[in-house]
Amino acid sequence: MYLIISQLCFALTGASFPQNVFEEILFYLLQGQRKGRITLGHKVRDFHKMTPFQLSLSGFPRKYYSNGEFDTLNKIKKIFKSEGFIKTFFTHTEASEKRIITPAHISLKTRRGKDNSSLSERWGLGPRYHRPSEIANLKIILYFNSLKDMKAVDSLFRQKGYNPYKKYILKTLDISWLSTCVFCGDFMKQRSERVKESCTDPEELSRYCNSVRYPISGKTGYEWNRYITDVPICTCCRNSKERQGKNRMNMLSQNGENFATPPSHFKNSQEYHQLIARSYPKPDLSHIPKDIKLDWPTPLDYSLTYWNLTDPTESVQVGGGWFWHPDLSADEYMRCQQYKRNLSIEDARSEMDDRDSTDSWMDSG
Repeated sequence: MYLIISQLCFALTGASFPQNVFEEILFYLLQGQRKGRITLGHKVRDFHKMTPFQLSLSGFPRKYYSNGEFDTLNKIKKIFKSEGFIKTFFTHTEASEKRIITPAHISLKTRRGKDNSSLSERWGLGPRYHRPSEIANLKIILYFNSLKDMKAVDSLFRQKGYNPYKKYILKTLDISWLSTCVFCGDFMKQRSERVKESCTDPEELSRYCNSVRYPISGKTGYEWNRYITDVPICTCCRNSKERQGKNRMNMLSQNGENFATPPSHFKNSQEYHQLIARSYPKPDLSHIPKDIKLDWPTPLDYSLTYWNLTDPTESVQVGGGWFWHPDLSADEYMRCQQYKRNLSIEDARSEMDDRDSTDSWMDSG
């Protein structure tokens, strides 16, 4: 069966399946009636149409949401193919020349109220506002062949997305970073598929991944079985000290809007990290033994979260926090953190010994 599916994928797309796809995804799709094979064929095509440059589109008026999923998706597809929509949002003018930008793929998904619980609802932090039977969410993701095309369409929606007569706004959000490794920048197609299929609104997912402040649950495992709310890290970078050190200057940093902004979107990402390096003093490692025994294999293992690694305000906290200074190599950062870890363990042991001796003295009295 694996050979047949692999040949089908190669025939349809010209590429082979990534590792673990069959065991984790396709096996379950193959169960059931034969008509499901057609659905599988469409999923294979859609899987390989995804690109690293992704925009989430929201804001369509409720009148386009009908009771049936088929009717709703047909209405939206007709809108995307209409001459007026293409002229307004997919026609870019540059140097007096007009160019139609056609997305490489458009993903359309509907979710009913019973399937559309938000992250806040799942954690018991907010109520449900939609009846289980009605379509509560229309999830649209646009995939582009280049970053230039994506930025051009994004700009057109920002300029012309507001309709003053019908009082609605079509809004776009760059969600490319949700499917891109935050170390090396490689496109994680498996995770992209999970972002597309997730019931969670892309804007909410982006905000959640960026604002989580407790240890990430994805420090182990592969892209397919890792929680979708984790910071996107490919398996190669997750388990490699060398790759994390090599890509230190490519790491992401949170911005003021509570969304993670990829350094590749800055004009001078290297200069940004170098500015941080000049603004905060490099830790002194002269007193730290070079042969200190390390308890963990990578810099990420020594941090509370990924975001703590790139947060320079961590360096002014008691004990220096988890900030990875850009001028430190991976080995130097790990030695520094291990030294602080050893000191905290020794302090804790000393405090326990003092407490035990005090208790013994009181008991003897």
